[in-house]
Amino acid sequence: MPPPQFFVRTWENTYRPEWKDMTILDWVHNHNSDNNHMVKKLAGKVQLMPADGMDLMRAKKTVWQRMIVGVMEEMEESVYRFNTVLGINAKTEKKYNKCMKQFFGGSGKGNINSHSHPKIEKGHPAWNYLAEKNQLDIELYEMVLELFEQQRDLIDSYARAPLP
Repeated sequence: MPPPQFFVRTWENTYRPEWKDMTILDWVHNHNSDNNHMVKKLAGKVQLMPADGMDLMRAKKTVWQRMIVGVMEEMEESVYRFNTVLGINAKTEKKYNKCMKQFFGGSGKGNINSHSHPKIEKGHPAWNYLAEKNQLDIELYEMVLELFEQQRDLIDSYARAPLP
């Protein structure tokens, strides 16, 4: 069921009314001009510049050396890790609960500023096309998943460390 019209943010500068009823396949083939967005961002390139293997290496190095990573599929664990590294005690800080309620929504139904969309499964023509065009981002994501697992012990050591 589509969201109530109240939740469609038509005033936002990214809203495109002509995309409202567009299929994912139409968007992928006719309106998606960018690819490997994260690799390019982390390698210091702009949107329409091509990315290559050297850019992927730079992006991986940046993530590996400078970031605590989180993954959407492990949101609770990811937020816990960020809080631990930042020294936020979620049990005692009232601002934390207010922030979480604003970000994730207070009803337990998730963020109210989002829409559900049909899931595009691996093997779908749109998925295949996007995967081909974003192969470097996929490789970066796979490294992030590995790093997420490897950072578990590091985060646990932060959690055990006494606060100043």
